[in-house]
Amino acid sequence: MRFRKAILALSLTAATAAAVLGMTFAGVPRQEPQTVEDVYGVEKNGVGQDISSAARHSSVDWNSGKPEETIPTSNFIDRKTLSAAWSRMEVVDVPRGAIAGVVNHHVLAAELIAGFFHALKQSAPQTTRIIVISPDHFFSGRGPISVHDRSYATPNGILDSDQAFIDRLVSSTPALVENGAMFGQEHGVGALAPFIKHEFPDARIVSIAMQGTMDRDMSRAFGKSLAGMLDEQTLTIISSDMSHYLPEKTALENDRTTIDKLESLDAAFFSTVKDDYVDNGVGLLALTSLMEELQLEPKFHLVGHGISSDYVSDDRSTTSYINGIWTR
Repeated sequence: MRFRKAILALSLTAATAAAVLGMTFAGVPRQEPQTVEDVYGVEKNGVGQDISSAARHSSVDWNSGKPEETIPTSNFIDRKTLSAAWSRMEVVDVPRGAIAGVVNHHVLAAELIAGFFHALKQSAPQTTRIIVISPDHFFSGRGPISVHDRSYATPNGILDSDQAFIDRLVSSTPALVENGAMFGQEHGVGALAPFIKHEFPDARIVSIAMQGTMDRDMSRAFGKSLAGMLDEQTLTIISSDMSHYLPEKTALENDRTTIDKLESLDAAFFSTVKDDYVDNGVGLLALTSLMEELQLEPKFHLVGHGISSDYVSDDRSTTSYINGIWTR
């Protein structure tokens, strides 16, 4: 597959390359003449960022609580796709000591999400809190940083929000509490929620959405503030797809650069990066600040890499995915 040829070109360590080369997309058929837009309902808003219309295609409601109190994850991923993701995922071993990760939110590549959270659980089984930093895809937050305190209804039960942590976050950072409605359409968090509940059944979630146009100094300050609130039971996850709307060859070339910047946590790169490399640069910038504040030099482990043209026939306008975990 193109994926294997592209991966061979990546300048990775031998161990990382070996893990990646073992990955396949068996059982995912090419479909003619579909595009990413056909399958996932991806659109562009005024600044060229993704807008998911996955909620319009959902026919299953897993909401076992009151609608005003929970967000049904059927808004983002159906039961069939979720089940297939676990059966198709590749298992990648990551050393113990995970402190953060980056994972795609396009459910077109759902098995990459499953493989990421499976590896994360093996690396940090003690986790009781997961912070997800997503793009504010719709720019619907009242401010540049939004949070909410509703729970997510998943096939494996309710994934509760960590109310106490959210209260601390709002009191000490520029984050504003939304009423939850915006997160009912925010696939950057909602698409991940059922995977989190599956692998971390006792964990609580902290949902954060950051606007791509926000001041970069605010993003850095937010990461610094967040660092002071973490403990050994908390993981910080950056929800991010990578290159957007590029031909396959160009996208995979850009991914080589992005992997290098993820390995080095290059703050200068993430402060200026656009959708042709990363769709959540502000989130990754906050993460670099968080790591600096904690005086950590973490090691990056690549656990998944793919591109939309591995799933559908359109190789002219693609979205790519790079998933990885940072360990101490």
